[in-house]
Amino acid sequence: MNTVLALAPRLQRAGGRDARITTSLAITAFAVTTGLTLSVVGGLLGFTARAEVPVPEGQGDDASVYVILAWIAVVLLVVPLITLAGAAARLGVARRDARLATLRLLGATPREVVGLTVTETAWQGLVGAFLGVLLYVVLLPLCALLPFQGTTFTVGELWVGWEGLAIALVGVPALAALSGAVSLRRVTVSPLGVARRETPKKMTWLRVVVAVVGIGTFMVVSSAAGQLGAAAGAALLGAMAVGFMTLNAVGPWVLGLVGKAQLRRASTPARLLAARRLLDDPKAAWRVVGGLGLAGFVAGALSILPTIVAVDTSQDPQGAILMDDLVTGAMVTLVVAFLLAAVSAGIAQAASVLDRRREIALQSLAGTPAELHDSVRRRTVLVPLLFVAVGSAVTALVMFYPLLGVQSMLSPQGPLMLVGFLAGGCALVFAATETSRPLLRSVLADTVVRAD
Repeated sequence: MNTVLALAPRLQRAGGRDARITTSLAITAFAVTTGLTLSVVGGLLGFTARAEVPVPEGQGDDASVYVILAWIAVVLLVVPLITLAGAAARLGVARRDARLATLRLLGATPREVVGLTVTETAWQGLVGAFLGVLLYVVLLPLCALLPFQGTTFTVGELWVGWEGLAIALVGVPALAALSGAVSLRRVTVSPLGVARRETPKKMTWLRVVVAVVGIGTFMVVSSAAGQLGAAAGAALLGAMAVGFMTLNAVGPWVLGLVGKAQLRRASTPARLLAARRLLDDPKAAWRVVGGLGLAGFVAGALSILPTIVAVDTSQDPQGAILMDDLVTGAMVTLVVAFLLAAVSAGIAQAASVLDRRREIALQSLAGTPAELHDSVRRRTVLVPLLFVAVGSAVTALVMFYPLLGVQSMLSPQGPLMLVGFLAGGCALVFAATETSRPLLRSVLADTVVRAD
């Protein structure tokens, strides 16, 4: 342990400017994750507290409906938030693997290598969690302005309590440490393979089986929801979370197929290099566009909203309030999901540029023009971006069809809203990835090929 604590800061300093940038990106990701997660959980607690207040006799009680809808929002937002936190722990994984593999070849034990990574990622998670708590405190007054149930929230209703903050300060570093340790399987098993930059093991079709089982489980549960009684709500939420999370399993495998298809049709150097890069590491490509995939799923799930709102509520003032709140909640969920996707894409794309510094330097020395690098970077993002956005939205529509039936697809406003949100989301995420262009230019300006 003393060796690990002594080497950790030295290994961080040895990474130079790239390591500092990667650390800043990881801390930013953890901060955004923590702040938004606490905000979402605070909203759930606010609706739950209101549901516990007795309703005067003769008045309708929709409080339980709001709690169910809040749980749905939690599932739709917390899954991508957790995904972003896991991805943050893997930022700079290629350069970290190379340095740690060198230490393994020099005699460091697997326990010491794992300890170094756990220490580094846990520290990043702790700093990010602390900043995330500050972000949550800043967002509290803004979240309290949202009108629900005919009134706005108070800050106290949205407060998660000191226990919630303590859980965040402990849980985020723990998640970061766990994700960082899992990312080291190649280093601990085969350090020589990492040092030689051997191609990682290809993904198999078993990922598709996992996705089909997860999505199928939700469809079966939703079909039988009427027979589950009081347990229907919990069963649907659990099955939806499982089906939602399987997107992370099948997404990289599908992008690998997209890379193969692009490779066969490549007619220019930019298309060829983009296809090769996508095929070489589809997991890295998924880390860039995966946030949009999850946001596209949210957009697909909420595209049935116009059909629901179209139900006549003119004779039911309380029902009209519920419909207005449903629209407000859906819009807030979508905006947060797409902003989260943009943050995730921008951070992952910047980290990808740094991870490929050696490859980019070698290509530059071989005479590859800067314009070609830019074109490859854009194509590596744009094609998966469009494919993932549409595919995830269609997946959501298929998943929710047994629950909502054909009536949910009849309103033309739903598809129009879905197309609008997907177009806006794709533009936002693509703009976020373009923020890595100055970083690429700085990498191209330094063509010294480093060993790590």
